[in-house]
Amino acid sequence: MAELQTAIFVLVIIVMMFVAGSSYAIQIVYAEEIPSFVKNKINSWVSNQGTNDFSDAMVDLSNLGILKAKITPKQNIYPLPNYGETTFIKISGKTGQHGQTKFIFLAIIDSKGAKSEYTVPVLESGSYSTAVPLTHSSPKGTYTVTAYYEGKKLPESFFYVGYPDAATPVWISNVAKWWLDKKITDGDFLAAMDFLINNNTIKFGIDDTVQESALDVSVNGQKTVRRGTTQNILVHVTDSEGPVNGATVFVRVEDYGEDVFEEFKGFTNSEGSYNVSWEISENFPNLKTLLVYVDVTDGLSSTTKVFTFEVYCLCGEPNCKCRT
Repeated sequence: MAELQTAIFVLVIIVMMFVAGSSYAIQIVYAEEIPSFVKNKINSWVSNQGTNDFSDAMVDLSNLGILKAKITPKQNIYPLPNYGETTFIKISGKTGQHGQTKFIFLAIIDSKGAKSEYTVPVLESGSYSTAVPLTHSSPKGTYTVTAYYEGKKLPESFFYVGYPDAATPVWISNVAKWWLDKKITDGDFLAAMDFLINNNTIKFGIDDTVQESALDVSVNGQKTVRRGTTQNILVHVTDSEGPVNGATVFVRVEDYGEDVFEEFKGFTNSEGSYNVSWEISENFPNLKTLLVYVDVTDGLSSTTKVFTFEVYCLCGEPNCKCRT
């Protein structure tokens, strides 16, 4: 009876695939075999569906290029690297203070309670960043990052190590079991998984501990500015309660070569706005793209936005290279 149910499930999947597009199964060719370590994960999941082995296995197959569906971890979720490899997670933040080049102390506690400590330099903008190594044996789960600056504890942040969990209908375990018992081929199983992932029957979620900045920042200005005229940049900051008054705003203008041309620091007004303006020199290189980095913090949350614009000149002006 169970075999008949599984056969019906597989048949339904195949019919769905052909309804979506008759060429679906024909176009995708699976030449590689599924590695044994992936098969072991799926076998473990079939035996005990309380584990995350199925989602891990699907991401492994996607990363290896065997599964055609692309499963990209969401923001703040970092997959474990392959055996023998090391990846680095960027940890960054703001102190809320500018104009001081000091150090910040970071304590990172993994999901098993082990602590790693880092001393990181702080830039004049109040920003800091460092890289934390991650290996295949790093524990999965939530990591807590606590920062201390000038003896004061800053708000904690979090990141998650491991693959996003997959929400799967119960009947998919029957399909997996039939494949493990070699009643369907690797190609049939992979085609079914591809189709179910691409059509959101199998859904990959995000861990609830991931926290995003509470600040919503918009940056507006002219996208093209003529030499000898003024560029105006308006920064607007809001949160869940509306405009943020007194948020610290740091603006840095540079080119792709990281040459800094202008720097500004100020605070938002009662409408949540901060405005800066400066004159573009008449001798400024034309057709040059500038980047405006805007760092905003209210002391609890912080975020960064980037605005770009191009400087141009009119043909006939001194030192003006016109487009041909």
